[in-house]
Amino acid sequence: MIHRLKNYLQQGKTSSYLIKTFLMYGLIAVSIIITKVLIARFYGQEELGLFSFFFGLVSLVFLFTSFGCPEALTQVIVKNPTAFPDAAKKAGRLILIFSVIVTIPFLTTNFFLPTTGLKINFALYLMTYTFFYLSYSFFRGQKQFVTGTAYSLLNRLLFIGAIFAGAYLSAPFEIVLSGLSVALLLSTLPTLPALLRSWRAAAEKSTIPFREFLLLAFSLFLMQAGFYLLREADLIIIPYLTDFKELGLYSAHSSLSNIIRLIAYVFPVVVLPLAVVNKYKLKQSLTKILLLLIPFSTIILGATYLLVPLLYGPEYFHGTLPLALVLSSAIMVVYSYFNSVFVGENRVSGAVLKIVGLDFVLSLLVNTGLTILLVWSWGIIGAPIATALTVLLKIWLNVYGIKKLRRGKENNGELAAENTTPAAL
Repeated sequence: MIHRLKNYLQQGKTSSYLIKTFLMYGLIAVSIIITKVLIARFYGQEELGLFSFFFGLVSLVFLFTSFGCPEALTQVIVKNPTAFPDAAKKAGRLILIFSVIVTIPFLTTNFFLPTTGLKINFALYLMTYTFFYLSYSFFRGQKQFVTGTAYSLLNRLLFIGAIFAGAYLSAPFEIVLSGLSVALLLSTLPTLPALLRSWRAAAEKSTIPFREFLLLAFSLFLMQAGFYLLREADLIIIPYLTDFKELGLYSAHSSLSNIIRLIAYVFPVVVLPLAVVNKYKLKQSLTKILLLLIPFSTIILGATYLLVPLLYGPEYFHGTLPLALVLSSAIMVVYSYFNSVFVGENRVSGAVLKIVGLDFVLSLLVNTGLTILLVWSWGIIGAPIATALTVLLKIWLNVYGIKKLRRGKENNGELAAENTTPAAL
């Protein structure tokens, strides 16, 4: 029975990519849990909350400073590897412009970053993360998903080493946070030879029109922001409505439930580039996802109740938060698949931007508003409930968009002209 299920799940090239990449992300999930446990044990619950807030803030700001350029670079490489140098230059210029504009309010005010140390860490981490993510996007474009993810794992392991070093030296926690930037820098350096070889190999370098690249980046920015606002908004909102200690409790439980979300993170890494050249069968793929998701989520739920008090301490026990987090994470997996298919298989157009724009608005306004309202009313358990309600709306929107645009292509005879093949995961 298990052998038959394994063969069913591994049918198709995408399944092979997904499984290998997911295994690497599983190791990353373990490293994240170790990171949070070490911070909680060595520094305390409030510092764990501060770490989660800082990490979430930089991740959100990076969405706006990068403006979808790394994802656009990935898609350009998939379609035309010789355009890599030109696309990389365009991405670099755009990121530089948006970085200057977006970061000024964070570095010149104290609302988000009240100390000089946090501001310095913020600037360094954002800078090193930008370089690291661009190299990661290159490997995705080359379909070297496991290689790119391995460097991400290396980054996590190096930061774990920084936590041990900081605890041994009794360093202030802001010094430990600087280890995030050092780890990213050391993880980026080994990627440079492959980047340079690919740059030089493009002897007859082709170009991509700036307007085309900008529109592609903008559509992918909306997609990325629509997804990551769901993941990070609660980490920013909770400490303002409660405190960092409550965020530390929330972060401890989410470190286990977020293992489910790893599946959601893998879909944009693998499905988004491959959807450019494949037309996925939605029902068959959804069946495969649920076959994996339901038992996996059940195991994670039980593990959360058991392991969080064991790893972090008995004071971290919460009766209902794990259930809400697991349900929210499971629903997000389904959304991530449909969203990746929708964005990946459609060229940038007015219809695509309309759907992606509505998806972004749901994340920015509806999810943020619901999170504020429900956390204010019910405490930290309100955050995953708000996310789950928003994601259900986003699933409906993306399925509607996929079906509508596919019907339009069939009516116009475009599907036959495109180089796409029917596929399931």
